[in-house]
Amino acid sequence: MIKTEPHVQAKPYVGLALGMVIPLLLTLVDWPFRRMLTPSNILLVYLLGVFFIALRFGLWPSICASLFSAGAFAYFFAPPIFSFAIADQENLVGLAVMLIVGAFTSKQAENVRTQALVAKYRERRASALYYLSKELAEARLEHEIIAIGVRHIYAEFNTRNTILFPGQHGRVCYPVKPAFAISLRGANLEVASWVFRHQKIAGHHSAHYPDAEAIYWPMNGSAGCVGVLVMEPISRQRLFLVEQHQLLETFVNQVIHTLERARLAEQAKEATLKMQSETLRNSLLSSISHDLRTPLATIVGAASTLAVDEERLSIDSRRNLVHVIHEEAHRMSDLTTKILEMARLEAGEIQLNRQWYEPEELVGSALRRLDKKLKQRLINVQIATSQALIFVDAVLLQQVMVNLLDNADKYSPVDQAIDVSVNTASSSVLISIADRGLGIPVGFEQRIFDKFFQIHAESAQSGVGLGLSICRAIVEAHGGEILVINRSGGGSVFQLQLPLLECPPTIDPEV
Repeated sequence: MIKTEPHVQAKPYVGLALGMVIPLLLTLVDWPFRRMLTPSNILLVYLLGVFFIALRFGLWPSICASLFSAGAFAYFFAPPIFSFAIADQENLVGLAVMLIVGAFTSKQAENVRTQALVAKYRERRASALYYLSKELAEARLEHEIIAIGVRHIYAEFNTRNTILFPGQHGRVCYPVKPAFAISLRGANLEVASWVFRHQKIAGHHSAHYPDAEAIYWPMNGSAGCVGVLVMEPISRQRLFLVEQHQLLETFVNQVIHTLERARLAEQAKEATLKMQSETLRNSLLSSISHDLRTPLATIVGAASTLAVDEERLSIDSRRNLVHVIHEEAHRMSDLTTKILEMARLEAGEIQLNRQWYEPEELVGSALRRLDKKLKQRLINVQIATSQALIFVDAVLLQQVMVNLLDNADKYSPVDQAIDVSVNTASSSVLISIADRGLGIPVGFEQRIFDKFFQIHAESAQSGVGLGLSICRAIVEAHGGEILVINRSGGGSVFQLQLPLLECPPTIDPEV
């Protein structure tokens, strides 16, 4: 909030008038007591009036009051009365002392008054800079900074103004956003462009373009001119006072530095995003090159052996090589599918096809998809009766459970069972898949859901590190949550928490 205090200054003729009136009033006050007061007492009363005039109106009104006091004392109180002549030398000396003391104190009072005005002006200036700096410190966007600068310059200098910046082609142009109510309109772009190029003040009362109505002020930053401040001052003489000129420079510099800070912050943000994107791309290329090279090398080796030594290979050996080629090709296909799925999920291209399903139906479908792979594995499924229906995309949710079951099979001993359970709570359905593998190291419970993250990157059970990321993206798209906890006795438990968003449909009993 901008606080401004009107600067009130008494007009000079008022002080001079009071410098004449107050001695006359003091004469009226002293006249009834002229027989009781000594001349020294009367002179002190006049001196009191001179002090008041000096403190309130300055030097010249106080000198005027001193002269009128001397005349009044000589005419009404110093014998002979009703005459400006002074017969008594003591009165003459007292009057001279009063004039000297009055002149000296008036000068000192004038100095004090001037210092008070300077201190008041500096306090007002510091206050204006404080409020400008405070608002600029809270601003983040460029249009906010410009609005604050225009508003504070208008409040402090009482002048309409606007700030112009260069466009895409480097030429100064009008702002794209709507103008403020206090903005200056109709700025001369030719003058503004000249100021931007030469970084010099131009416009009214200046050496360049003196016929222009407005004043054009270059906004010189650390790396050159960033824009042009255009002002139409109501009091041009006030604007070009030294202190006002310095204050305006300080205002402009504050705005420039804040603009540069905001632009640097934006550049830093873009650089960070670019760096993160580059890191992600490198991770993707590294993971893909590693996970594609391994099966591809196996396929090439097996195919070469079949092509060169087919006649010397036994039927079992040829069958094993074909099986290896099939497995590795399937692995490459699975990897490619996961990468594409992750890309589609991140791009938001997947639309959920939600339908009502029973949880056991989805679990059964996922187990059937892995029937060949899990045929040697003991699977314990615990699903209580009367489970709530869930409103999900069945294909995507099956993919989540397939990924989790596949991980449980990869990372746990073959002779250990995989436990699958479904439970319904008051507001959600909880699906758990537990294994007896090595578990998740402490501190990695969240990181394992990051893209391309692998606890053991060079393990025998290689992967691209996208399976759990895909699971989390799908579950979160359903408004749910996925987490992993270490299982008591060894192993890990992946839990899917799916919210019960709507009331399931009712099914009429068959007649």
